[in-house]
Amino acid sequence: MNGTQHLLLSGSFRSISLFLLAFSPLHKSLDLVQTVDALGPHQYLATNPRKDRVFTTTWATPPTLQSWQVDASSVKHINTVSITATSSYVNIPPPYTHIYSTGGPTGEVHRIDPQTGGFGSKTQEFLFVPPDELDKADKTRVALRYGSHGIEFSPATHHAFVPVLGTNTIEMYNHDPTTGHLTHLSSIPSPRGPKAHDGPRHVKIHPNGRVLYCVTEHSQIWPSPFQSAAACALTPSLANYVDAYKITNSSLDYIHSLSLLPLTLSNETNSTKFRGDTLLLAPPTPAHPAPHALFATTRGSKPDTRGWLSIFALDHEGFFAPSHSSVTGTAGTRPAEPRDEPGIERFETPTSGGKANAIDLLSKSTSSGSRTQSRVYGVDQLEFKQAPLSGDEQLGEDGVWILLTDDDESTGVAGGGVRVLEWDGWGKGGVKEVAAWPDPASEEKERKSKNTDGGERMFGGSHAIWLS
Repeated sequence: MNGTQHLLLSGSFRSISLFLLAFSPLHKSLDLVQTVDALGPHQYLATNPRKDRVFTTTWATPPTLQSWQVDASSVKHINTVSITATSSYVNIPPPYTHIYSTGGPTGEVHRIDPQTGGFGSKTQEFLFVPPDELDKADKTRVALRYGSHGIEFSPATHHAFVPVLGTNTIEMYNHDPTTGHLTHLSSIPSPRGPKAHDGPRHVKIHPNGRVLYCVTEHSQIWPSPFQSAAACALTPSLANYVDAYKITNSSLDYIHSLSLLPLTLSNETNSTKFRGDTLLLAPPTPAHPAPHALFATTRGSKPDTRGWLSIFALDHEGFFAPSHSSVTGTAGTRPAEPRDEPGIERFETPTSGGKANAIDLLSKSTSSGSRTQSRVYGVDQLEFKQAPLSGDEQLGEDGVWILLTDDDESTGVAGGGVRVLEWDGWGKGGVKEVAAWPDPASEEKERKSKNTDGGERMFGGSHAIWLS
């Protein structure tokens, strides 16, 4: 794709195809490039560092994973491999020789086929139930609600981490980058105890290898900013939150938590109104090669409850840093939240998000630059050689384009399964929506002009990723 547009690929919970789109920063538009015939629905998508291969999970039965080749303006199927249980997550960590997937009762490791770049042979299966219970364990997508839900890696320390919703634990492993093998080290329970019913859903690791962040899906305890675990346990209330942990050689030490909800929602009377969702670290930029912010989302459990995107400031060591004034962006005409949360900016999403409200990030200041290899914290990283910035890009040097997927039931009629949001950095106006797809009016006009059905329609998005 040329320098004025960026490719992205999206899955859907209610459509079985994949959707290749192009975003124009100049025109603030999203357009369909290709409807990719696929065996969906697809919950999660991941890429290799070159972004010429995509790996997808699927809710189809029997359980499988799929790999795809990405060219300049098309996506082609490479292969499909069978797995034991439906997966919810895929990751390709350094040195990019193995593919890791987790979901429900199992996780699996596959080699990357050196000829095709797709899935090769399976090298390991690891379990989240006792071996003698695997045969009877639910292996459908239902198990994703209480089983394993993701896997992330710390290349700096050779560790892997898997959040498990039902056991309220984060499982820690040694990762052998040569063989790809995982060896279990420890199970880290919720710092608030089993009564919190945290449901750890997604984790991310700071590139320094010292800090882990975890979003919980359905906690029932409200943590005040920088509140200790003991204090949280004595304060029954209603929130989803992001926890920060210090990574040690064989475990995690809890540090503190921040809420995924604005302070004004701390007195909600229904603990099931929100569900913690996803999180991502800010991508590297010339000004900030290490992450300066953590992005996290929560979604509404019902269509009448809109979700939230929160941006948390990080210090140079990766800890939460209350050093920026809060500026809250809004969706539509709904009033902004009070600006009383230093170090946090918030955006109320246009809908509940359905089963989605997942995000992906693209740096505005590096999206037109060229990629080179470097080392940060002693770990191979992708670095960018900056192209000259336009006036708008200079204003948003720390800014990002945010992909937000929306599975709310309204998207079946109103569209907007994939949205592009814009954030230009701290104190620069907050988060704003700039484009959405599909647009039912434009879609119908295009179908009539081409005299074609245009392939399968998207009925809400699940997860979308930037490809260029």
